[in-house]
Amino acid sequence: MPEIIWKRGAEADLLMVHANLEDVRSGLGDRFALQLDAVLDDLRNQRAIAPNYGPPMQRLVIGNTGYGVFHTMENRRIIIHALVHLSHNPASIRVKMRRLLGWP
Repeated sequence: MPEIIWKRGAEADLLMVHANLEDVRSGLGDRFALQLDAVLDDLRNQRAIAPNYGPPMQRLVIGNTGYGVFHTMENRRIIIHALVHLSHNPASIRVKMRRLLGWP
């Protein structure tokens, strides 16, 4: 089973999303974390379920939360680069993903 690697920025995204959701309603952040865990387990078992989002980046939607997990895959590793709310401007999301990959 592939190992999940969280980049530092993605960890910060997760902490911020969790805190923001907890501010809205107690327990909402934990519910989000459970949905994220389920999506990542699905991804581990079926790596082809995530569509490309400008190769090599892929995006997987986290249930009905409005968030997407952006990741790349390497042999036996899934590298999480960011969690982003999908209501953001698609062009700005693409710019962020290119930056995270170190592309101009």
